[in-house]
Amino acid sequence: MNIVGLDIGTNYTKATKDGRNVTVFPSIVVYGDEKDWSLKEETKKVYIGEEALTIVQSLENVEVLRPLHEGRLIHSSYLELARYALNKLNVKENFIISTGLPVKSSKREREQIVKTLESNLSTKVLIFPEPVGTLAYMGLNTGVCIDIGFGTTDVVVLSHMEYLKGDTMLIGVDKLYENLEVLVRNKIGISLTPEEMTKLLTIKDYEVGRVRSGRKISVSHDSIMRDYHELMKSWVDRISNRIKMLLEGVSTTIIENLVLTGGGSALPGVFEEFTRSFEDVGRLKKPDNPIVANSRGYYMLAKALEDELRERLEKTEEVKPEKIEKVEEKEEEKRGK
Repeated sequence: MNIVGLDIGTNYTKATKDGRNVTVFPSIVVYGDEKDWSLKEETKKVYIGEEALTIVQSLENVEVLRPLHEGRLIHSSYLELARYALNKLNVKENFIISTGLPVKSSKREREQIVKTLESNLSTKVLIFPEPVGTLAYMGLNTGVCIDIGFGTTDVVVLSHMEYLKGDTMLIGVDKLYENLEVLVRNKIGISLTPEEMTKLLTIKDYEVGRVRSGRKISVSHDSIMRDYHELMKSWVDRISNRIKMLLEGVSTTIIENLVLTGGGSALPGVFEEFTRSFEDVGRLKKPDNPIVANSRGYYMLAKALEDELRERLEKTEEVKPEKIEKVEEKEEEKRGK
């Protein structure tokens, strides 16, 4: 039985089938008309991941979908992301998906996601609060995890793997990027995708260019870093103040494991700024790779439950509708004789 740790984020999707190697691609789906020319002799109407990014930057008359908004799955195209991830991992049958949703997602939302994934992908699905994946990956069953995603910041407080409290804040990397993008657009005249913004901030000497009015204009890493640091500090303060309110009254034993994770924590200076903000609360930790830590943790959580899951699947197999039909047919044959 294959286990797939799947983290469909607002900005990037991460997936692993062994808990170590993780496939990462942009969480973007593009639907478009057939191109006038196809030099590769290929015709497609759906583009996903990096290929979708190229299409967005180069073609008009395409429908661009990011299936998540503010931590919520708002469009069925997230199934395309899940299928694409399974294809990239070469997982086709006999598998279980272990994934996460925002801490404050409703029971109805969780049940709907499970139902949709199971019915469309012919699999079983386990769902955990998003930050729990990182705590599991780090081998912690007690602690606080702050998960800064693109659309939300999720916080969970655990004691011996029991949920105590948590929150989902509608402030993530997107708020920081929106403010920075406005500055870049006003100063230089270039609009940036979230993926381009991430590369500009994290890759030294990186540059994004466009052709405008018959000439090339560009923005570089160095040209935006001063504005970025000013905006980032106020952004961190907003998130930190909300989290400190949530942690009011929490045992100091639990705070001994205070973890920062998610793509936001990997941005320049963010971990250091959060460390400064929480210096009177506890020592801040982070996983070795915060971008993929949740997906690895989801895999580990499902792996720990593997025997129990196998028993459940076997019981489900015993009562499949086709088996019931065969029993009924035999009973009818007996009655006919």
